[in-house]
This record gives sequence, C-alpha cells and structure tokens, in this order.
Amino acid sequence: MKKERLKSALLGFLIILNFVLGSRILIEKKLWPTGYNFFSNIGNLRITKLYENIVNYFTDDDQYEIQVLNPEKILLNTGDQTTRISLNPNDSAFKDITAETDEILKMAFSAPAEMIVKIDKEELYSALSVQSVYLSYARKYSVDLFEQLLGADADNQIIPEETEFSDIVISYSANGSRCNIYIADFDSDSYYRISVNRDCEKLRELCDERVEKNDYNVENVINYSFDLKFDQPFGSQKTTLNPLIQVYSTTSPMPVIEAVNLIMEDGENINETIINNILQIFDINASTMRRYTEAGGTLVFVENNATLKIDRNGFLEYTAMDTGMELSDSENSEYSDIMNLTAITSEINKALGNSEAMYLSQSDDINTINFDYMVMGTRVVIETDYISSGVSAKVENGRLVSYRQLIRHYDVKSETAAPSEFFTALDNAIAQYSEFMNEINIKKMYIGYNDDGNVGDKYANWIVEVDNVIVGE
Repeated sequence: MKKERLKSALLGFLIILNFVLGSRILIEKKLWPTGYNFFSNIGNLRITKLYENIVNYFTDDDQYEIQVLNPEKILLNTGDQTTRISLNPNDSAFKDITAETDEILKMAFSAPAEMIVKIDKEELYSALSVQSVYLSYARKYSVDLFEQLLGADADNQIIPEETEFSDIVISYSANGSRCNIYIADFDSDSYYRISVNRDCEKLRELCDERVEKNDYNVENVINYSFDLKFDQPFGSQKTTLNPLIQVYSTTSPMPVIEAVNLIMEDGENINETIINNILQIFDINASTMRRYTEAGGTLVFVENNATLKIDRNGFLEYTAMDTGMELSDSENSEYSDIMNLTAITSEINKALGNSEAMYLSQSDDINTINFDYMVMGTRVVIETDYISSGVSAKVENGRLVSYRQLIRHYDVKSETAAPSEFFTALDNAIAQYSEFMNEINIKKMYIGYNDDGNVGDKYANWIVEVDNVIVGE
C-alpha cells in the first residue's frame, strides 16, 4: 500500500513538473526569432479572451489603459437643445453610460438582417432632436472591425461591409421601453436604423440621473451644425461644416497642461533606466547590441535585424530591417494587429512609468495604426515634422514594419485659460483657407491641446480639420 501511495505521489509530482517546464518554454521561447518576443512579456499582461469581446485592453495596472473602442465624446440629447450635455471620458457618468451603450450595440450588431433599415439623414437628425445618446468615436471603424472589438455575434451581416463610420446615435422612448440605433457613414451618405428587442430603461435612467445633477453650464447652448444649416454652403467661399460638429454658445476655462519629456532627467541627461526598460520591450540585448550616438544626440541601437532610435526630444522610432515583427496571421488580421500593437504600446508606457491615457485614433493610411494621448478627457493633437500622433505604427501583412512614438507625460497645472469663442475660431479658419480654396469643407472642429514636440505649457484651443489639413487656432 505504501508503494502504491509513493508511486501516486511521484506521478503527481512529475505531472506538475511537466506542466511548469512546459509553461516556461511557452513563456520564454523566442517565437519570433527576428523580432519582438511578445510572449516574454505576456505574463505581465491581463489577457482575457484575446480574440473576442475586448473593448479595452490594458496591463495589470489599470492606469496604463488604452482605449480601442470607447467613444471620444458622448452627447446627451434631452429633446431641448438648450439642455444638451457633452461628456468626455473624465466625466463621472461616462464609464457607466458607455458600458450600457456597449451592451445595446452588441445586440444591435448581432441582430438579424430584417431588423435593419436604410434611412435618409433627416431621420438621423430627428433622432438627435429627441431623447437620445450621440456617440462620437475618434476614428472610423469598418463593420467587421467594430463587431469584433465589440464582441458581437457577426454571423449575420446586417450592414454593407464597405460601410465605415465614427458616429452612432441611440434613441429611446420616454419610459425606455424601446430603442433604435442609428449608424452614420457621411462619406458615402449612407445611414441605417437598427431596431433591437431590448429596452433602454437603464440607459434612460443613467442619462436622466446625469441631467438631474444640473451641474452643467446652463448658459452654454449646444447646437449641431445641421441645426443651424451650417452643413449647407454659405458665404462666397462655399464653406460647409460636418452636420454633427457641435456649435457651443460659450467656451469655459480649461486647465493649462505642461508637456514633459520622460527621456531626459532634469532636462539635461538621458534617463538610462528608461532606455534599458525600452530595450527590453523590443527584446534588444544590452550586452550584444551595437550602440552609438548620432549628431544631435540621438541614441541608436542595432540588433536582431532592427534599429531602434531615441532622440533627446522623446521621439522613439523602431524600424525592422527585414519582414518585421509578427503581429497576426491572415485571419482577422486588422483586429489582431490592433490588439497586439495595443499590448506593445501599453508595455512601453509601463516601462516609462507613463500613465497617460491613450486611444485608438484615425489614420489616412490603411497600413498605419495610430494612438493619441488624452489628458483629462481632452485630445492632444501632435503636430511635428516627424510624427502626427502619439503613436504611429506601420503594419504590412500582419507584421510590424515600424513603430514610432512621441514619449510624453502631461502635468495638469492649476492655471486655466479659455479658448476663443466658436465663431471666432471658425472665422479665422475660413480666412486662412479662403485665399486658395473656393470650397472649404470642415470635417471636424473641437477643443483640444496642441503639442508641437517641444516641452512646456500647452493651452486648450480649437482644432479645425479641413479635409486632410489640421489647423490649430
């Protein structure tokens, strides 16, 4: 009997040892010998259903959160334009409302095809004039990508796959017993309504609770561009505004922020600890790499068929010399590329000790994935000669070819300053372009911060996107 117990105990020990050794092989083995060893860092990440139902992806420490699907802004439409409320991610109600809208959208994008109807934009405008929630996203999503990030059952293709959108409206009845979802693709002038078999009572309660707080600026009236007919040509320059641009009657003071370059210690010396942390993320061995300094102080590291550069202004650039780091296979490529790139970016921010919120943002290049910084719920627009987003990564055939990041931390100061009024900023933008453009199409206009790549104070101002041009007021 003792022999049998000894055999059982020994067998159990061997099974456990086999499991431990097998796990170490999975974690430590370089599955990408010529690039990024993603699995060497995967133990530090909280991975939950990596390829399904991921709305936000972040490391074990929630402060390194990166948004991949959350809206950049929410507008609560009360049925009265004088009491519309604008919420950004810094608002206390934003998280709960977003969680509820995600559930509603998941059901909408899983709905059978007969539940969707193509509509005209006037019906969309009507939905924005009654009790509803407008979700404004920082980038356009294809139907397929949005469904995957949302975790919807995409067996039924309910919207044409070529549709791309960044604007969604959810309207609900007074008692919340029913709701409709509206998808707007302004580029193709296509609009859809989805009816779902789900009540919106909880969403209505959350919105009513936020409205009843009455802690918003009652003097600040919010109109949509279409309310004022600004989406139609006016003036000799034939200027038009995107129909959903928000026109604010007044602007409120906003905090001044200070851009800090984390690469430099005391503004003079390179922070070698941070440099070493970054090298580990890119799997560059400090003892075998080649390191040299270019004119101007840019550090260059070469190893594993890749080059990593970090300059004294905080600009980081990784460039593969061959096919690059593997991010995904051909199946669900865009989704996998985004999620694995999000993991890399969050690890870099963690290595920096940088807790700035980032979110997936728009890119004009189909092979480029961008992330941007957000401070206190407000977008930071990067405007330098070498990068125009906080992070800009080029991906080809599921492989990371290059990765660039302007490494930043933003201190929020006690000082505040009010941006110019909406119409002043609009007039200035029109005047700037009217000399060489007969037709001015303003695609976006919102309050944000500009970072020109230099450290120091940054003031909130109007960001005006004219077609492919961005103007900072």
